[in-house]
Amino acid sequence: MQRGSFIKNPFVRLARRIIGIICLIIGILGLLLPILPGWPFLVPAIVLLGRRDRMLRYIHLLIRLVLRFMRRNRMTLLRQFGQRLSVEYVKAKRMIVPKIDAAERALGLG
Repeated sequence: MQRGSFIKNPFVRLARRIIGIICLIIGILGLLLPILPGWPFLVPAIVLLGRRDRMLRYIHLLIRLVLRFMRRNRMTLLRQFGQRLSVEYVKAKRMIVPKIDAAERALGLG
């Protein structure tokens, strides 16, 4: 059996998608709620769904557009908050992307 042939099974693909979406929802809630860490759920969600998933790419684009809107806003408080969030976004991205790469290499997906 080849390394990537199990992914072609429609039941495995459906299960990966469902589990990935559940992890993504928990991860987003974890980012919004202070009691639940979000990034440990985001990494498996991205690995399970795949980096080229349309939903993930849309969410990422939406986050970037909201941050850009906040940084360019006329209201000083909103602009400062957007600048701080942008810095935190870059820090989180620098922390999460290597973990995603390592997980994909370990699973033979990337």
